[in-house]
Amino acid sequence: MKIEQFVPSPRALLVTLASIVIVVLGVGAVRKSGKPPRSQTGTPRIESFTPRVQNKTKAFEVTQARQNLDTHSGPELSLRNGYDKAITAFAVSVNGLVGVVDFPYSENQDREIGPGRTYTRWFGSFRRSQDPGSVEGEEYEIKVLAVVFDDKTSEGEEKPIAGIFYERNRTKQLLSRIVAVLNEEVSLNTLDDNLFQALRSRVATLSRRPSDSMGINQVLRWLDQSEQITGPRKRILRVKDSCVDLIARL
Repeated sequence: MKIEQFVPSPRALLVTLASIVIVVLGVGAVRKSGKPPRSQTGTPRIESFTPRVQNKTKAFEVTQARQNLDTHSGPELSLRNGYDKAITAFAVSVNGLVGVVDFPYSENQDREIGPGRTYTRWFGSFRRSQDPGSVEGEEYEIKVLAVVFDDKTSEGEEKPIAGIFYERNRTKQLLSRIVAVLNEEVSLNTLDDNLFQALRSRVATLSRRPSDSMGINQVLRWLDQSEQITGPRKRILRVKDSCVDLIARL
């Protein structure tokens, strides 16, 4: 199965940590933007269509599908949570390209799809049309593969579910190592700006695994964004709290 490179979005992943490119299991990811791409002439031509849908879940349903007739991008899908508990991650395939959305990584309040709520975004896909100059009449085969709930249970195909939990566990392991480093630095009797920069270097070199780079870069951004907090010790404690909070959500 081919893979589309994942570009994390602050809306869907803490993302931005989610990474969470599930390359090991052959899963691609969704488009970064939740907005439709625009044509060179301005306003895009957006048209609703009725896709072929296979659903491996019982109550996570496609309620609307739209496409941009001016580009080769994939469709915009609206999916409704018909369960009585919140969805924190899901996987959808469009023409064979699997997209994973994992909400606990989100930096805003959009960290789940509550019961009865609908979530809408654009998804990447592989083209099936033989005419490279037109997307009119493009056909999409959509598969709703799996969902993960806020109580850590799941439903649907095993492979994408396993991929989601695999990457979550990898992220928790990485963040736990980072928390240990932060605790070491906070325990020092003296902590100045030079030591703070040394801390950034330690965090940056904790892992060479490509899919860990997203989590490491997120923590480095948290460190940089804490500049308004007076004192290196308070800055480190604030970032530590952010790491612990994310570990609890995964």
